[in-house]
Amino acid sequence: MVRYGDLGFSSFEDFFYEFKNTLLMSNKTYDYFVDWDKVRREIEAHRAELSILNVLTRINSKDERTSELGHLISKYPEVVSTLPLLIAERIHNEKIDIFDLDSEEVVSLVFTPDAVEENSLEEIVDFCVKTGIIDLFGEIKDVIDYLLGVEVGLDTNARKNRSGNIFDKIVERRITKFIDDSCILVGQDPNLSLYKVIASGKKRAKTHDYVIYREGKPAVVIECNFYNTAGSKPISIAESYILMSQAAGKRGLKFVWITDGPAWLKMTEPLERAMSDIDWVINYYMINKIMRIIEST
Repeated sequence: MVRYGDLGFSSFEDFFYEFKNTLLMSNKTYDYFVDWDKVRREIEAHRAELSILNVLTRINSKDERTSELGHLISKYPEVVSTLPLLIAERIHNEKIDIFDLDSEEVVSLVFTPDAVEENSLEEIVDFCVKTGIIDLFGEIKDVIDYLLGVEVGLDTNARKNRSGNIFDKIVERRITKFIDDSCILVGQDPNLSLYKVIASGKKRAKTHDYVIYREGKPAVVIECNFYNTAGSKPISIAESYILMSQAAGKRGLKFVWITDGPAWLKMTEPLERAMSDIDWVINYYMINKIMRIIEST
């Protein structure tokens, strides 16, 4: 069971009450919403090509824009790689497969500087006409500004992964604040993994979110999870961490599960079950008790 006494509580009920009532309702920091560095990198990587395409925004006639696009591709074939970005399409293997309703066949278009050699110029221009890219050039004033907005939109798809990474970072910041000078916090330590024990058969064991070394020796293994919504994943994670806690104990290590989020308010039963078999389960605010865990016997 969670060692509530070592954490400064008189009973498990007091500990559990504190845990539930100090859960974070959000882990969204200001960095969560847009990865501006990534967005700007994407823009800078294509700035020259976008500047060339900007010529098309100053042509009123659709037919003239279509004709001019063909001329630009012939003279500057490198602009082809930027065309899918204008419709928020990340291409894989440098091509897009499209089902053409007229021919009832799949058409593969390559979007590399040598695309004109692999496709016909007419096919690329036709792609721009049918996807509305040609019309787009007549509706915007600056391709670079437009793509900035597209990249911001595409970046929102990465928020799910960013949410977990952000929780790890704020946990790291808080642990660093409360450990003393005898301790060193190491993230994704390649030299220590309990996954080798609980996930036998895998060629490469995962690393832990953090390991705390004290006086040069590993002392604490830490895993961090934040859950906004209830479901089967938090429950299965909790079950696997029971095994990890046992594996840590056999090696003279302490396993700490730092978990948080509003989902636990709807999953109190599986959380209590996990706490009955794991010595150290804390939330973000309870990290201020980390030295109690490190110094416990």
